[in-house]
Amino acid sequence: MDGRSSPFAPRGGVALRRDLLVSGYHDDEIRLMLRRGRWRRVRHGAYAEAEVWDALDDVGRHLLRSRATLAALPAPAVLSHASAALVLGLPVWGLDLDRVHVTRPGPGRTRSEAGVVHHGGRLPDDQMCLVDGLWLTSPDRTVVDLARMAGFEAGVVTADAALREGRVTRERLLELAIATDDWPGSRAVGRVVSFADGLSETVGESRTRVLFQREGLPEPALQVEIRSGSRLLGRVDFLLEEFNTVVEFDGRVKYRRDNPSGLSPEGVVWAEKVREDAIRAEGYEFARVVWSDLDRPAATAERIRTTMARGLRLRRRPA
Repeated sequence: MDGRSSPFAPRGGVALRRDLLVSGYHDDEIRLMLRRGRWRRVRHGAYAEAEVWDALDDVGRHLLRSRATLAALPAPAVLSHASAALVLGLPVWGLDLDRVHVTRPGPGRTRSEAGVVHHGGRLPDDQMCLVDGLWLTSPDRTVVDLARMAGFEAGVVTADAALREGRVTRERLLELAIATDDWPGSRAVGRVVSFADGLSETVGESRTRVLFQREGLPEPALQVEIRSGSRLLGRVDFLLEEFNTVVEFDGRVKYRRDNPSGLSPEGVVWAEKVREDAIRAEGYEFARVVWSDLDRPAATAERIRTTMARGLRLRRRPA
């Protein structure tokens, strides 16, 4: 910079036009910094340093836009829906991250304007929280709002994670569902809450569970330990015990060089093979699901049914 203190630090990497003017910049300088590529326009009247903005992914950019949006709006307004979920560190899936969501107390109308979706509704104190300097809906309210408006699969992804991390309880979610049963989309909340399960460990596992339900497959047991006598062979994502069938979601993260196990990708592949062979030796069939399989649910479900049929034959085979 030129000796002036950075106007971007106080708001976590974003500055409004009024911040820049207070810091001694003029509109001509703002336009010059944009033209030279030193700054980026985050939204109307809000800016970030180019090196910061360019290094961010879609989630990071959404969070900066959320900061800028909340700073520009008069109180009372809080971040909500997908915007609140991202601040809370909860996963969202399949949602538009170009638009920031805010909720204000008042009638339950929803309108979209200048990249911001404005929601109206009841907003009690116990359904708001302050995180990293931002006011937003509480985790339980955020899960319920997404369940109402984001669709079943997206709602389950976020609800599963919130339950898994202990951010919410099913009892509290049901309590909120009842309290908002006169709101648009309220019927969807009960479906999401009753289906959500904190044993789902990843977005991929949550989406695979939804695939099972939508395609009429049997409900699997989650995170089941497979043993040979007292020896633990491994824990599997999904077990269809009646069909001697294991289903695993394979997100490929474990095969990267920075995988959590500390093994090389080759070592991970070998360990997976040894584990799968040991479980197969106990009489189980395996089906693996990858990200692309979730985009062709009918074909994936048929492949799982074929695996189940093989497992069923194993069960019926004489010793």
